[in-house]
Amino acid sequence: MKLLLLFTMLLLTLQAFGEEKKTTLSEKLESKKYYYSALNEFFKETYFRTIINDDLKRLEDLLYFTGIELLEDYEPSLLQKYPTSSTRFILARQALQTKKYKVALELFAKIHPDHRYYPEGKLLEAQVYDQQGNVKKRLESYEACQESAIKNESSALSEKIKRYYRMVNEICLVNKARHLFKVEDYKASLEAYNKIPKKSYKWPYLLLEKAWVYYQLGDFNRALGLLTTYKSPLLDTYFFPEAEYLAALSYFRLCLYEDSLTIINQFYKVYRPRFQALDTILKQNRNSQNYFYNLMFKPGDELKKHEEFVRHILTRMKKQTRFSLDFNAIFKINQEMRRIAANEKPVIKQMLLPHLAEVKENMINKINYNAKTDIFQFLEGVPFLSSELFKLNLEIISRKKDLVYANKKLIADRSRGDYSNVKRSKFEYFWTFQGAFWADELGDYSLGLKSNCQTIRQVTEEEGE
Repeated sequence: MKLLLLFTMLLLTLQAFGEEKKTTLSEKLESKKYYYSALNEFFKETYFRTIINDDLKRLEDLLYFTGIELLEDYEPSLLQKYPTSSTRFILARQALQTKKYKVALELFAKIHPDHRYYPEGKLLEAQVYDQQGNVKKRLESYEACQESAIKNESSALSEKIKRYYRMVNEICLVNKARHLFKVEDYKASLEAYNKIPKKSYKWPYLLLEKAWVYYQLGDFNRALGLLTTYKSPLLDTYFFPEAEYLAALSYFRLCLYEDSLTIINQFYKVYRPRFQALDTILKQNRNSQNYFYNLMFKPGDELKKHEEFVRHILTRMKKQTRFSLDFNAIFKINQEMRRIAANEKPVIKQMLLPHLAEVKENMINKINYNAKTDIFQFLEGVPFLSSELFKLNLEIISRKKDLVYANKKLIADRSRGDYSNVKRSKFEYFWTFQGAFWADELGDYSLGLKSNCQTIRQVTEEEGE
C-alpha cells in the first residue's frame, strides 16, 4: 500500500513537472540548431508576458549563435523590453548614430564588464566622447577598451574568439594613436601605431596614417618609404588617392619638384579618368538595393572594360571584418533555410522560411548600403585631393619661377640618395631595397634622399665667359 501511494505521488509529480516544463516551439527549433528561427519565435512567445531572468539568459544564449546584428531588424521598443547587455549595445549604437549622445552613454554604461561586447562598447563610447569634445573621457574609454579586450582574449577558449578580441584591442589602439595625432603628440602616436603587428587586418590601412605621422615629424624619407610599401604585389588592392598626395607633398618638402610633378601628372592623366568612369557607373545604381552587394562578388561586364583598380577596391572592402561577419551570417542563414527545406514538413516550411528570407534580404540590404557608403566616400574624397594636388602644382610652378627671376637654382649636385640621410631608431630594421618586395620588409622602407632646398646662384652666360 505504501509502495503504491509512493508511486502515485511520484507520477503526479512527474506530470506536474512535465506541464511546467512543456517544450516551446522556440526550444524545439533551438534543439535542431535552427537558431535564427528560434530567436524570432522566442520573441513571439515572451513579448506579451513578464520577462524573467531565465528569459534574458536564454536570449543571450541564442544571440551567441546568431550574432547581434540582426537585432537591428527589430523595433527599439521590443529590444527595450529585454534589458540584456546585447540589446543595450544595439540600442546604444543606434543612439550614437542618431546623435542622442546622453542616451547612448547611459546604455553603454549598463553593459556588464564581463559581457563579450563590453570592449566594443567602450570603443563606441569613446566615439560619443569624441563627438562631445571630451578628450579626457575619450582616452579613458580607449584604454578601458584595450584592457578589457586583452583580458577577454587571454581567457577565450577558441582561436576565433581570441582573434575577435585581438581585433577590438587593435582598433582601440589605432583610435588612441589617432587621438594622439590629433592633439599633436606625434611621437606618442607613432609608438601606438608601431604596436600594431603586420599580420593585423588593419595594418595595410595604417601605413598611410603612419606616413602622415612621419611627415609631421619632418622625416619625409620615412614617409615616402612607407608609401612605397603600397607598390608591393601583396598590397596591390590597397590603393588610396591620399597616398599619392602625401608622396607628392613629401617630395615637395624636400624640394624635389620634378618628382612631385611626376606624381601629380600621373594622378591627372591616369587615375582621375578612372575615378570619373567609376563615378558614372555607380551613380546610375545609387538607389539599387543589391547592386553594390552583387558587385562585391560578380563585377559586371560593364566594369571589366575599366581599369583593374575598380576590382581592387571591391576586393579590399570584402577583407574588412564587418563585411566578413555579415557574409558569414548570410551563409549560416542559407544553411538553416536549406536544412529546413530538406527536413521539415510543409507547414513548418511555410511558417519559418519566409521570415528567414526576410532576415537574409535585410542583411543583403545592409551590406549593400555599407558598400555603397564606402565607395561613395572614397569617390567624394577624390575632388578634394585633386584640388590639393592642383594647388601644389601651382606652388611648384611659382617657386620655379621665383628661382628663375632671382637668378638662382636648386643645388641638385648630388646623388639621388645616401644611407646617411636615413633616420632610424634602434627598434627599426635596415633593409637595402634591391627592387624586390619581401614580406618581412614591408612597412620598414625609408628613402635616403637629401633635402634639395639649398639654392645657389645661377651662373649667366656672360659670367661664364
